[in-house]
Amino acid sequence: MLLADEKACFPSFPEECGVKKSKMMTKREVRIQEAKLNPGIPAWRGKRRREQRVTGRGGRHGRTMTFLNSAARRLAWEDYQKVSVGMICRDARSTPYTFYKRFPSRPAFEYALILVTFRERAKLFNREMDPKAWKDATPQAIVYRLVDEVIASTMNVPTLGVTQLAIRIAMSKPKGAEPYFEYRATIIDRAAELLIPKLKIQNSKESVRNSFQMLLAIATDEAWRHGIPFKTERKQELAETYSKLIFRCLELPPQQNIKNVGANHSERTDFPEHLQINYGITKQSLGKYEKDVNSSGKPEFDSDKGRGVDVRDAAILKTKDENRKTEKPLKPQKRKPNRVYKMM
Repeated sequence: MLLADEKACFPSFPEECGVKKSKMMTKREVRIQEAKLNPGIPAWRGKRRREQRVTGRGGRHGRTMTFLNSAARRLAWEDYQKVSVGMICRDARSTPYTFYKRFPSRPAFEYALILVTFRERAKLFNREMDPKAWKDATPQAIVYRLVDEVIASTMNVPTLGVTQLAIRIAMSKPKGAEPYFEYRATIIDRAAELLIPKLKIQNSKESVRNSFQMLLAIATDEAWRHGIPFKTERKQELAETYSKLIFRCLELPPQQNIKNVGANHSERTDFPEHLQINYGITKQSLGKYEKDVNSSGKPEFDSDKGRGVDVRDAAILKTKDENRKTEKPLKPQKRKPNRVYKMM
């Protein structure tokens, strides 16, 4: 029903919107339908739900991305044990209440930071190193660009501290650092795909994979020892040094890097808004992810009892047995009852 002073309007929706046209619709109903079909336009006048508010920079999910950006910048300059939730909230200009409304705990937040950082870097890497775009490039140009990507992923502000955090988490909970290992595998696989057809050496597949595994290890070690982001001049020197090393491993003649892309790699410090939608960063999903990571542990030592234990591994098994003895819980001690003194 319509009120006496409320006129009916006929909505002018485009045919591709898929809205059922009604003969009698009020202006408010038209705005509701438009808002449902186009989330980007302002919501209708009336009571707004919490999930429809723009919270923080970047849109509906901007506050979550702001927390991740603040933590990445803070970890690039300080040790992860010194970085508290309060520091991250101050950098994000938010409150711990807002933080814990989005993340169930700090470990879950750290796992989410590693997940988002390296999955996004893998996505950008696959887009930049598309085989169709590099099919006519020389092997030297491909090597220079791959070295640039390795430097950008280990020595810049957005990824330096997150890489160190991933390595430390991998020591006790390997599943928490799986996105980091998957990103490294993506670089090695794409390097093999681009370089093997252009090389004329024996065992080209093994040479390419081993050389880039070595490159990633050297770059990570350099970043770990340095501890803070590198200056542009230092990154230029390392790009030239690492490229020449790869040339020697692959038996390629040296070629001057004219563009020098690696040293001038843009440090993109802001996560795009769509990451929360693509990677499912909600409090419920992160709680489940935290349980899966915490349940993972170091792999079991394969003693291969069927064929007998190697003599050289006897010391390893001995330390394992010693650890098992200390893992047994101690017997609980009985608490002495409190003495009661009576008045004479």
